[in-house]
Amino acid sequence: MSTITISARATTPVAQPVDSLAPNSSALDTPADAPAHLRRALDHIFHRTDLCRTEHRAIVEITHSVARAVFEVVAGYRSVSQLAFVMEPTCIAKLQRRALLETGQYSVEPEPGTAHGQILSLHLDHCFSGAWECTAILGFKNRVRAVALKIEPWHGRWQVTDVELI
Repeated sequence: MSTITISARATTPVAQPVDSLAPNSSALDTPADAPAHLRRALDHIFHRTDLCRTEHRAIVEITHSVARAVFEVVAGYRSVSQLAFVMEPTCIAKLQRRALLETGQYSVEPEPGTAHGQILSLHLDHCFSGAWECTAILGFKNRVRAVALKIEPWHGRWQVTDVELI
């Protein structure tokens, strides 16, 4: 019986006898492979491409910036029109209604403790349609809020097609 191991120097898996993996073997005395090596191996096993990683990074950046901007709009720190480039008009209208409800009309002075929320957690889910469903939990001075975004490809760029505030 043999075990397949992936060596950092070899491009193909190398079969080794089970006896060579005994507890007193010198293979266990060497430090573990670098995380980059493990990532390459997993990418090969699951057929991931560099495109997948760059797309994921773009979605993380969009979710991070839009989630913070959404709560700045609701708090009155930012104008809704600043998100027009990344959001559909239906999302813009939804944010305007929510901002009017939460701030009691737009005020010149924002509510204290509502700006500069820190992202506590970010969850991404890739759908079969090519869209991404993202949730971000933000911590503010006095409360924790969440936003859910649906981000879809649109004419060569990403656009937020649905937004829900929790």
